[in-house]
Amino acid sequence: MNQTSAVKQHSLKIALATAIALGAGTLCGGASAAVANATATATVVTPIAITKSVDLVFGSFYPSASAGTVDVNTNGTRSVTGGVTAAASGATPAAAKFDVTGAASATYTIAYAIGVTLTGPGTPIALTQVSDLTGAGGATGQVATGTLSAGGAQSIYIGGSLAVGANQVAGAYTGNISATVVYN
Repeated sequence: MNQTSAVKQHSLKIALATAIALGAGTLCGGASAAVANATATATVVTPIAITKSVDLVFGSFYPSASAGTVDVNTNGTRSVTGGVTAAASGATPAAAKFDVTGAASATYTIAYAIGVTLTGPGTPIALTQVSDLTGAGGATGQVATGTLSAGGAQSIYIGGSLAVGANQVAGAYTGNISATVVYN
């Protein structure tokens, strides 16, 4: 046998051995493979929302030469102090009511507009807000958190105190109050 034939045979044996080894490796590798699956899940939560259903109304009142206040509790009850006299006519006093909706039993934080004044023909009238979640007649403080019911609802009631100046100019005064809610 010449040397070229021997090299060819040797090369064929190496090629054959390599092919067999590769084929066996593929079979062995495939036989030892394993697969596992996992489930991907997500929960989309109902967005929190707030809507105004009742405006804060202080009604009509008479100023005097002395400063005073007009207060509306969270149940809509009005009282006056100092040089202010409540008028029997005019709009019926009412606490503001905001309705919050969202995910059942979720908790949330409440933020209120600050520095609110009512503006009109005379000096602006400063408003100090009070709030509660029951409309039971709160006259001081602001509730900072709430918990939605199992049905995903709750109301926020806002009253307040107007600091009426001495000889406050007659006319209509308005301002905006707001409540912002965010899930905890």
